[in-house]
Amino acid sequence: MKAAALLATVKGKIIAAAVAVTVVGGATAGVIVANNMGYRTIAVEEVSGTVVAKSETRDGQIMEGEQLYGGDYVQVATKSGLTMCTDNTKYLYADEDTSFKLEAGDRKDKGDIRILMDAGSTLHKIEKKLGKGENYQVDTPNSTMSVRGTTFRVTVYKGKDGLSYTLTEVTDGEVVVALKTEDGTYTGVEESFGPGESALMRGNDVFSEFVPGNSAGDTWVLDYNKLPEDSVDRLIALLKNSEHDHVAGEWIVTLEPACETTGTRVKQCLICDKIMETEVLEALGHKLGDWEVTLEPACETKGEKAIKCTVCGSVLETEEIKATGHADAEWVVVEEPGCETQGKRAKACPICGKEFKTEKIKATGHKYGDWIETTAPTCTAKGERKQVCSVCGKENVQSVAANGHNWEELSRETPTCDPDEPEAYSHQKCRTCGATQDVQLARPAHNFQVTDYINVCGYWRDPDCLHSGMHATQCTVCQQLNNFVEEPALGHDWYVDYEEQDQGDPSITMYHWECRRCDESTVNTTGQAPASDYQGS
Repeated sequence: MKAAALLATVKGKIIAAAVAVTVVGGATAGVIVANNMGYRTIAVEEVSGTVVAKSETRDGQIMEGEQLYGGDYVQVATKSGLTMCTDNTKYLYADEDTSFKLEAGDRKDKGDIRILMDAGSTLHKIEKKLGKGENYQVDTPNSTMSVRGTTFRVTVYKGKDGLSYTLTEVTDGEVVVALKTEDGTYTGVEESFGPGESALMRGNDVFSEFVPGNSAGDTWVLDYNKLPEDSVDRLIALLKNSEHDHVAGEWIVTLEPACETTGTRVKQCLICDKIMETEVLEALGHKLGDWEVTLEPACETKGEKAIKCTVCGSVLETEEIKATGHADAEWVVVEEPGCETQGKRAKACPICGKEFKTEKIKATGHKYGDWIETTAPTCTAKGERKQVCSVCGKENVQSVAANGHNWEELSRETPTCDPDEPEAYSHQKCRTCGATQDVQLARPAHNFQVTDYINVCGYWRDPDCLHSGMHATQCTVCQQLNNFVEEPALGHDWYVDYEEQDQGDPSITMYHWECRRCDESTVNTTGQAPASDYQGS
């Protein structure tokens, strides 16, 4: 199972650093994979970024498909991730900045699986019920959870008050939370939580307790849509809403005082950031400096001088300085005219350099020489000629049309109308360049007629009552057959020639039928015309 699929089982990320989770005959996520022989190995399914495993025998980056072992200490770096699977049914996804130690037996049917977490983010999912005697435990400083559900998340946060906070969120199944202090002593207090419920715990090496929930008892019902996606932020949001004694910190300047405006400083609760005390800091007042020129006057623009505050730089007083005006000058050509481009002359102020008067100078035009053939045309390729400007060197280039071939016929074949005969060609050669070409000649048209062959073979016959007709023609030159047209048989055209009573049974009428097209005849007693394709026996 890849990390993306694993994360899709719950909302948001999971960050766990100080919670213990134990699965006894239940279902959640894991990191150990068992093979068919019953031996337990740790299989790495997916690695992104930097993930290092350390033990007495190893210290380095781990890769997909690699195995981990009990005693390995795993560290997932920033912007990295790790997915592991145990027994093909227990999955664990470790988010960035996560570290934990693995403890596991060699066989899946003996010994516990323990994940001793220091910091970071883990998501657990077990898809198959654990076997008898099989235990799965995630251990953190201040609580142990026996998991009977299939999916849950654990988040740990170290508060500003020095306490460790643990948030357990149940997505599916049941989780039993047992409280313990950071030195490992269990308090004897435990409580069960189901799907959609969460538990918030806090403690240190002296005590461990449930934080009262926002519903009955110690249960927290979380609105995931209103909490930040990041799990630590979710936990901080819960801490700020929980009941606690405020702890005031040092003065913090939230707004520095300025020359004209007051500032503020506050004391905040170290747990929930609530402002407990506020003071106003008096405005400092301006300090006047000397006159300074802030904008030098120019030929056309005014200048300015000002007195500023030496603290904040605010302008307290200003005075205008008059513009100096331009000085006259002689005409100067600033852009020489070219063959195609205009030139320019101008009068520029010797003080500021601005052109205060300009005039255009006309382009001189090109001075082209005689035509020079640079490439002679051939039968198939264009030629080229050019003129060159004696002033700027620009070339006026023109193409010269190709001469075309001067063909003469060397020999000619006689075409026939027979398609089985080869094509006929006119063989030609250019008188100028010697190139050759074969020009295919059109075949003459067939002379299709009704020949003796057509009549003898029966390809020209009219249809009768029982036989189809056929019409075809044959070319008198190449003997090719064409225009086969088959006409269907006409069928009998029956009529009743006469009627009579059966001599043996006068109640029966005998109908004598005759065909108008042929000599065929027949008798029946139905009075209905025989079939059009009737053939007498």
